[in-house]
Amino acid sequence: MLLRSNPSAGDGSGTRVEIYIGNVEVMFLRPKMASLKIWRPSPQEASEAAEKFGIGDSLSSLYLVSSGNFRGFVVGGRPSWREAVRGFDDETLFDFGQEWPPGPEMTWGQVE
Repeated sequence: MLLRSNPSAGDGSGTRVEIYIGNVEVMFLRPKMASLKIWRPSPQEASEAAEKFGIGDSLSSLYLVSSGNFRGFVVGGRPSWREAVRGFDDETLFDFGQEWPPGPEMTWGQVE
């Protein structure tokens, strides 16, 4: 699954952020989310999410997602992110055919 932001218009930098999550089993997300946050839940948060969403034994692959008052989840691989100056219609930052690591124009990491 690939989540992609629009290039930031407010500061004029045109920065775009993309988040890649592989092996997604189940998710509860909205099609548009602002100020997205993704994190690995605490044991209490994981128990509450398992009960609320009925995801049972998938807690080791659970990541919580929030945007404003919305709270959802993804059960899948560890999320990776990349950020760079890109236009709206430019290719994805997760082109796995590109050289790795990318040049200094891109920053990247994983959700801890």
